Amino acid sequence: MKTRQWFLVLSLKKQVIILVLLGLSFLTGCATPSQNPYLYTGAGLGAALGAGIGAAANHRNPWKGAAIGSLLGTAAGGVAGEAYGRSQTPYYPQQAQGYYQPAPQDTYQPQLY
Repeated sequence: MKTRQWFLVLSLKKQVIILVLLGLSFLTGCATPSQNPYLYTGAGLGAALGAGIGAAANHRNPWKGAAIGSLLGTAAGGVAGEAYGRSQTPYYPQQAQGYYQPAPQDTYQPQLY
């Protein structure tokens, strides 16, 4: 059964719920103006690890296990990456105020007592 036929067979209430959830998922993607780069790294690593564990755990249907594992791993890895990124101290380079010339190095002069 094709996706469109499957969707049209559903009751009107289920169709509305699916469309509302789909619309909200698109809006939540735009809700955060700037995200932590650790979030993407954690989500990617979590998805790869979750897919591997899910495929290994489900012997009857490894594709289903990989899909479920990658979804759970993406969520867990994204949360862990965000938490790690928030714990890091941001680096702010110092800005120079005009031209800076270092002081000349004095040559070695022995001290006389």
